[in-house]
Amino acid sequence: MFAERGYAQATMGLIADRADSTKPTLYAHFGDKAALFRATVSREVAAVRSWVVQAYETADPRPLEERVRRAVMAMFSYAGAHPESFRLMFDSAVDEMSNERRALADTVAALVLGQIRDHLVAHGRPVGPSADLLAAMMVGLVGRAAMHVSHSPGLDPIAAGELATGFVMAALRGLDPALLDHVDRPQPAGQCVT
Repeated sequence: MFAERGYAQATMGLIADRADSTKPTLYAHFGDKAALFRATVSREVAAVRSWVVQAYETADPRPLEERVRRAVMAMFSYAGAHPESFRLMFDSAVDEMSNERRALADTVAALVLGQIRDHLVAHGRPVGPSADLLAAMMVGLVGRAAMHVSHSPGLDPIAAGELATGFVMAALRGLDPALLDHVDRPQPAGQCVT
């Protein structure tokens, strides 16, 4: 109901009807709508975290491209299989769950960062602040694209995930060492280098 109607329009009465329950039961169990929303988002965040972490763990000993593919496809397949859940977590106007959503993004970014570090080391590159920046870029790109899939019922999530995988791999292969060095080179405080 939250994903369908949004937080403001999902009344406790509508939620009780959908859950084949009563408003007094919901209030007795959760206290208020905000607490019910937090519990719902917490459940969904745990589900997507488990889904994505499992994809990373099963891809660990594989070549980089296969690890990236599995990780990207985990987000797209989840968004395709559970579009309402995905929208609930990332499309909600309610900021009460921003810490949980941020923690989920941080978990995924840490996994991506590990892959980027492996890639840089394998190519004889030092690992500096650019690795964190690249991880944030990739998580943002894949997350936003997966959100697009969750809003586009006619869009094949597998095909979209393959496209995103190709995009991420092309970006990794095409990294300009001079740009990495520019980000990784410490700048004097207060000085902006162009």
